[in-house]
Amino acid sequence: MSSKINIEQIEADLAKLESELSPSEAHGSLCGILCGKSDLNIHDWLALTFLGDNSEASNVVNSRGLLLEAIAGSFQDFFLETVAALSDNNLNFYPLLPENESEAIRLKAIAEWAQGFLMGLSLAGLRNFTEYPPEVTEFIEAMASIASVEDYELAGDDSDEEAIVEFIEFIRIGVLLVNEEINPVRIPVDIPDSDKTMH
Repeated sequence: MSSKINIEQIEADLAKLESELSPSEAHGSLCGILCGKSDLNIHDWLALTFLGDNSEASNVVNSRGLLLEAIAGSFQDFFLETVAALSDNNLNFYPLLPENESEAIRLKAIAEWAQGFLMGLSLAGLRNFTEYPPEVTEFIEAMASIASVEDYELAGDDSDEEAIVEFIEFIRIGVLLVNEEINPVRIPVDIPDSDKTMH
């Protein structure tokens, strides 16, 4: 992800909203929603993710007047960079995960990202994927498994880092594929042998 996205700042903003989401889970959720809502704007995303039918979250925002506007401004880079990355034909999309942390913490963040992505798809109204290619369903099912990857038993050697890299690459390419198949309004990814045309 772009250096414009500051995980610590995102974490602070989430705390202001009294959200239990981690930065990774929030990013996963945003990506999931974007896959289903091509016209999503930052206010729609904030409302879907942090308000919805949750009266407590609504009260947090309403009781602080312009808090939603303030958070929208703070989340601007987070939102715009994610939209741009998902639409990037050069495959420069990466899940937002902590760096320079232990394997256990990074695995937990990967699980949270997957949980967020599945939540985002649901918030976007995407619950049945039978109309899409089987690769989409297979990836969604795999993400459900990855959501529990924090229970993965670490070996305590280089294989742990290799596993993390493989998880990240699987998520990265899978999300781009899902976005292209579900949301053809966006510019499709340059995948070999694809006969899709640009919109």
